[in-house]
Amino acid sequence: MRIATSIPFFLLLAATACTEYDLLLDEPDADDPIEVVEPGFPVAVCSVSPNPVMPPTDTATWDGSGSYDPEGEIVSYIWELVSSPQGSAVVMPYATGAVVSGFMPDLAGDYTARLTVRNDGGNENTCEATLAATPSQDMWVEMYWEFSGDDMDLHLLAPGGYLRSDQDCYYANCVDWGFGWGLDWGQSGYDGDNPALDLDDIPGTGPENINIDDPVSGVYTVIVHDYPGSVYDGANNVTVNIYLGGVLKWSDTRSISGEDSDNYYATIDWSTGTVQGL
Repeated sequence: MRIATSIPFFLLLAATACTEYDLLLDEPDADDPIEVVEPGFPVAVCSVSPNPVMPPTDTATWDGSGSYDPEGEIVSYIWELVSSPQGSAVVMPYATGAVVSGFMPDLAGDYTARLTVRNDGGNENTCEATLAATPSQDMWVEMYWEFSGDDMDLHLLAPGGYLRSDQDCYYANCVDWGFGWGLDWGQSGYDGDNPALDLDDIPGTGPENINIDDPVSGVYTVIVHDYPGSVYDGANNVTVNIYLGGVLKWSDTRSISGEDSDNYYATIDWSTGTVQGL
């Protein structure tokens, strides 16, 4: 015997409402990216951290460990630096695995790396990640040049200073090797207003940079000296970038020729936050 049963109408309404609610919860958001995995191919996933970093002292790590293959196994990871700021001499550290550590940008700007993953079937896929290098110092001056074999030196004069004195930050007196050397500008005994030459390049094309965390008020002068006796003695295009408060305020490329010449590029008026080309 079959016994007929009936379900109250209000219970049917409740069940229908719950079903529709569950379906709504499961529906993907229209703005969510939909990942399509092609059969037989791996999925490349890459990132970089920390991001941003401060050049040229902070390091970053490129990470592709999130990459996977739904059907097989990833057998190789290949990292390459595909773009960097003009004048940068940095290269991607050698690594054979999913993670590359110790990447140190030398100029302010963006660095983009590409990861290529290959599976055991020989198929490949790629992804890219971009690292921002942003100066934390209030005043940041960087320089690079076009042709190698020419030794260009960056100089920054303190307000009222003159070349090759203790009021001139350059390779001879502005590098702190950990022995307490360096220049004492502004307030005596206060390190924040002192300049630092972080990078000094001789045989290559730079870069070099001088920075000050907390400059005193006044007008600073940026000069490029063509150091004599280098292998290359022809005309060379030399670029200077000036960042104030982490923002690029001024940039210029000039052709320098003539060994042992001093080339005045710009003045920085810290009291007004302005840069004037010379």
